[in-house]
Amino acid sequence: MDKREYLLDMINELVSIPSVTESSCESEPGEWVRGRLAKIKYFKDNPDNMKWIETPLEGSREKLHSLIVRIDSAAKTNRTILLMSHYDVVDVDVYGEHADLAFDMAGLNEAYNNSGDDVLYGRGVMDMKCSIAIEVDILEEFANDRSMFDVNIIASFVGDEENSSAGMRGVLPALAAMKAEGLDFLTAVNMEPGEAGDSGEPGPRVFLGTLGKLMPSVYVRGCAAHVGNCYKGFSSALAAANIITAAECSSELADPLHGKCQPSWICLDMDVMRAVYSVTVPDRAYVYFNCFTTTNAPADLVRQMRAVAASAFSKTSEHLSVSCKGLIAKGYDGAEFSPYPPKIFTLDELIKRAADNCGAEFEKNLDAFMRSLPSDDMRRRGIKIVDHIADLTGEEGPYIVCFFLPPWLPVRTDLTDDGRDVAVVGAVREIEEELEREHGIKITEVEFFAGLCDLSYVGAKVSAEDLSDFKRNMPGWGCVYSIPLEEMNSLGMPVVNMGPSGEDAHKKTERLYLHYSLDILPDAVRSLIRKLSERL
Repeated sequence: MDKREYLLDMINELVSIPSVTESSCESEPGEWVRGRLAKIKYFKDNPDNMKWIETPLEGSREKLHSLIVRIDSAAKTNRTILLMSHYDVVDVDVYGEHADLAFDMAGLNEAYNNSGDDVLYGRGVMDMKCSIAIEVDILEEFANDRSMFDVNIIASFVGDEENSSAGMRGVLPALAAMKAEGLDFLTAVNMEPGEAGDSGEPGPRVFLGTLGKLMPSVYVRGCAAHVGNCYKGFSSALAAANIITAAECSSELADPLHGKCQPSWICLDMDVMRAVYSVTVPDRAYVYFNCFTTTNAPADLVRQMRAVAASAFSKTSEHLSVSCKGLIAKGYDGAEFSPYPPKIFTLDELIKRAADNCGAEFEKNLDAFMRSLPSDDMRRRGIKIVDHIADLTGEEGPYIVCFFLPPWLPVRTDLTDDGRDVAVVGAVREIEEELEREHGIKITEVEFFAGLCDLSYVGAKVSAEDLSDFKRNMPGWGCVYSIPLEEMNSLGMPVVNMGPSGEDAHKKTERLYLHYSLDILPDAVRSLIRKLSERL
């Protein structure tokens, strides 16, 4: 069986596993990899070199497991390269009438009238089960011939990447422990599909970093009033709408670097908080946004949130004042609106007010409340915590609270003057030249993987001040959401992403281009490992 057919067989088996994020099957590809590698003599002789780790899913009833595999070079060394991949996939609702075929590559490609000569359709075929197959193939070959590389290989296979990276966050302590025991991680090589990280023209890509992400969030506590006397209230819904208007796609909030820019704040969710229907002006609402970062730190986002909140508060008061005067001129005889001065808090400031109001019972009360929250999306749980803290302050509305919701993905770039970063960039550019010389392929080099990925957690270099600013303004830190910050910061290695070629990740037309992905990429990854070893 030639290499392409060998890889295709593995891809077909992996795609057939419906490992949707936070489903009962999510960890099954890890079990598949584990079972396959366990048959090799190296792992029979070294069973401790495969670690099956439970990585808890906050707020979920499901269990998640991740796999870490270690193969030591025949020549004893501490020098190590980390290979990374995730095995969860997004759901298949978008497939419509073909949803039952999404994990059946043969059936789906037949339904799509695709011959499969150079294209394969299927959920996860590109994102990222092809990459898992390539990494497993490399591990099998290296385990049988440990002179293949003069560096050790650690491979992490994790889930939850498509949600909040619980898998990668969960294995950080194990990786940090390996480093503490003496392993020298030279770089991390991820194999996310190129099109998923740069949605330009399809084609091979290599990334020298990954974008950061923060989730700026606001909670609005308004003033309730009957809608017939609405000007005695302050609508949290109107304020939330003004927050979205001020922030959505704002060029002023963007974070450009090196002449490139991503979309700025994009609203992911907003709602008023009430359990039942009521003809009352809403007095509680929330909004949260996706925000890509390249240079902005948590403190920068806090300042931006304050400015957006203050502007929205003032515009809400102005709108109510103007509309009230207009209605009075038309015969309205209800209460007039009395403008409120803007009152903006960070979560940290709100917590201090609640602690002052409740005294010694505050922490005990808050801890009990957090632990009483049922399984649910961690964003919804975080918002409930902010609402509870607001209640504990005794503070009358209207006011707006600025905070963060999970996840947080720190930014990472190799385009620095750090010696190891420079060496990694040099090795990558050798691969670029090699691909053009030997295959006529012009691979596109991109600084940041824009689709967000787990490289953030192994490449992060975050200051103590940034960590503090984030933790102080994250509701439920350590209970609803956490990152092993010390372990994350201890790694801080250079990163590379070089994955398969395809299109339409997360869509029903997700597909893999076979020639580059199966005939060229596997050897390119092996060559990259060798060149990284030579330069580092």
